[in-house]
Amino acid sequence: MYKKMALTAMKLTATVLLITMLCCSSLGAGSSHEVVPSLLQTLLEGSVEQLYAGPISRYNVDEMTSAALTELKTCIDKLSPEHLKALVSLLKQIRTEA
Repeated sequence: MYKKMALTAMKLTATVLLITMLCCSSLGAGSSHEVVPSLLQTLLEGSVEQLYAGPISRYNVDEMTSAALTELKTCIDKLSPEHLKALVSLLKQIRTEA
């Protein structure tokens, strides 16, 4: 049962990260190049408070989106240290190539 819950959390995390990237990309090339990596890094390494004070502080985040981001952060925080490290490494690679 734990493996099924973990797989569901991983799928949810991946889906919401993809949606986040697509939504942020629609903000315009300059904005998305700044917001998306910062948002993803904060989701992976920061706190919920840092998320709202940092990358998305200039946006009007409604209650439903706020709840979704908080839930996403909770799912990410439940990832194994190895998975989290791999995602951070991938993000750093993407930022280097951008």
